[in-house]
Amino acid sequence: MTGVVVLQTAVSEWTETALINILGFALIAGIVTTTVAFGYRAVSTRGAPVGVGTFAGLAVVAGWLNAAGLEQATIIDETPLVHHATATYVLGAVVVSAVAAEIGRRIGDGVARDVFDITRLAATGEIASLVRSARLSIAIQLPERVDDAAGYPPVDPSIKRDLAGRTVLVPQISDESALRSRLATRLERDYGLGNASITVGADGTVERLAIGGTRSRIGSSLPTGTVAMAIRADPAPTASVGDPIEVWTSEGDSSRLAATGTVRATAGDVATIAVDADAAERLAFDPGSSYRLTTRSEPPNDGDGLCSVLRAADETVRSVTVEDGGTLDNVFVGWLSGTILVVVRDGEVIPFPDDNETLRDGDELSVLGTAGELASLPPNEVGTMH
Repeated sequence: MTGVVVLQTAVSEWTETALINILGFALIAGIVTTTVAFGYRAVSTRGAPVGVGTFAGLAVVAGWLNAAGLEQATIIDETPLVHHATATYVLGAVVVSAVAAEIGRRIGDGVARDVFDITRLAATGEIASLVRSARLSIAIQLPERVDDAAGYPPVDPSIKRDLAGRTVLVPQISDESALRSRLATRLERDYGLGNASITVGADGTVERLAIGGTRSRIGSSLPTGTVAMAIRADPAPTASVGDPIEVWTSEGDSSRLAATGTVRATAGDVATIAVDADAAERLAFDPGSSYRLTTRSEPPNDGDGLCSVLRAADETVRSVTVEDGGTLDNVFVGWLSGTILVVVRDGEVIPFPDDNETLRDGDELSVLGTAGELASLPPNEVGTMH
């Protein structure tokens, strides 16, 4: 009988010790998670995810239990590690600590919102969802002066006046390049711009804004000495963009070859063709007349396909000449923005030079890149656009 009483007393003491330890673990997990949630909200203005809080709290508890087991070969009293009582004790500590960690996460997040005056949006809709997805919106002040983007046609002055000094709300983005890209995309979409080049300072303010209209999709690809014109014609059914054609006129019962050129576009009985400028001026195509087009044979040429790709791309090619003592003199190719297509040095052509190629005085470069990338080149060393 005395043995039973001793056993019951031992079990009671073990249970009391286990409950006290479990509550202690829960308190530690709650304090750790509260601190983590508070710091997470303070630094990022966002609420700590559920998994982060639970992991932080359980990591401390699991570390404590493992350290105790390795040091003493037991976790609680003299109970062996491989015993159902130890398993129950560990499971209880983990479950209670996980619950305490979630409670601590909510408490820490709430305290941080009160301390830093962070208000949670209660609105619904597309705009509220956009702002809530970034947790915060920031106001970007555009500069009072809006420049023209190099390589793009100028925009209407009214658009510049509307953008000058305007305040734009965008989601909070810490990365400078992502902020610049996000703001440029929005301006291009909202104002129908062909390009918006933005320079952001170290403090996140917009130091320079250059905008341009949509570039011509045909003129930029026309060879020198040619013009594009629309005529009423009967194009061959197999003719496509870039095919060489002959333009024939009907004079009574006979036909006469008026000009040769290439097809640029067709829409019904109207065809846009590229012909020699002198021929177009000499023949003076009559807008009211109808012409007949025939397709000529010519060796395969991928030039028109390349031109169509370049017209659709945002990048452009600029010519840059390195000057003695300039900012590009003795600079590695890999240090420049954009892609260096070719370097012409003393009549020698170096296509796609290595990044460790050193630029010298008199080198002529062809640089492929967006307007933002080309804007980083020194203005006094930027040449013509192709």
